[in-house]
Amino acid sequence: MTAPRTAAAQTPDTPDSHASADAGDIAHLAVDLRLACQRVSRRVRFEGTHEVAPHQASVLFRLDEPRTPGELAEIERVSAPSMTRTVGCLVEAGLVRRDPHPTDGRQVLVSLTSEGSELIRSIRARRDSWMVERLESLTPQQRQILEQAAPLLLEVAGR
Repeated sequence: MTAPRTAAAQTPDTPDSHASADAGDIAHLAVDLRLACQRVSRRVRFEGTHEVAPHQASVLFRLDEPRTPGELAEIERVSAPSMTRTVGCLVEAGLVRRDPHPTDGRQVLVSLTSEGSELIRSIRARRDSWMVERLESLTPQQRQILEQAAPLLLEVAGR
């Protein structure tokens, strides 16, 4: 009786060895991309958020339209009490306001003030500037690779 062939015993010509090599390559690529995306995301997230904490800036960016604190909590994946505290801090800072919900008297809608809108424009500009500085240090070929990769990364992220 012969022993079953393991991946280590397969020759490079065997289709199974190609499949496991491809799976290994994909696994390594997954790790490298995850780490790179996390590091870039962390750097961008903290760039330009001197006036507010990064989690508060994230909430401000979600207010492209008025939302309830519950909607914000769901989007940000935090508890309702946590979001209530965050919104309270943003109200105190004059960056958002609470308005009565037009159809549900138990709810409020949170929306940006003009100061909040100006702050998110400023944060975006600083984050974009940070990224431009990094991209300027790359060669044209490296920038072209990233230009091709950007839509793919958006697809991987689920847009």
